[in-house]
Amino acid sequence: MAVRVSRRKLATYYAEQLLKGTAPGTLATQLAAYLIDTRRTREYELVVRDIEAELAARGTVVADVTSARPLTDSSKKNVMDLITKLHSATSVQLRQHVDPSVLAGVRIELPNEQLDHTVKSKLNRLAAHKV
Repeated sequence: MAVRVSRRKLATYYAEQLLKGTAPGTLATQLAAYLIDTRRTREYELVVRDIEAELAARGTVVADVTSARPLTDSSKKNVMDLITKLHSATSVQLRQHVDPSVLAGVRIELPNEQLDHTVKSKLNRLAAHKV
């Protein structure tokens, strides 16, 4: 049975390995095996979030971007430039999600914050204020 290691130490190790160029698939397999062996599979999403936060602290930001339609190259560049500016990032990786229910605009989810500029969220705020 493997030794139990804190999520913070796991995140630090995997972030270092990713930045050194180790294949993400190899690291994902290792992490999954470790979590299964230590019976911590329920912590998977938390560990991934911790790894992304550790990467962000080192200048590599992973962002989930949700829009009603696929982003154009120009829109991707604008989002990446915004994230780079806000977080002094040296590298930005986008995971794109298409959700027609947002109607228009974009929602950007970062390790420790969310920027929601979708029409759906604006309509919900208006409805909450009964305007």
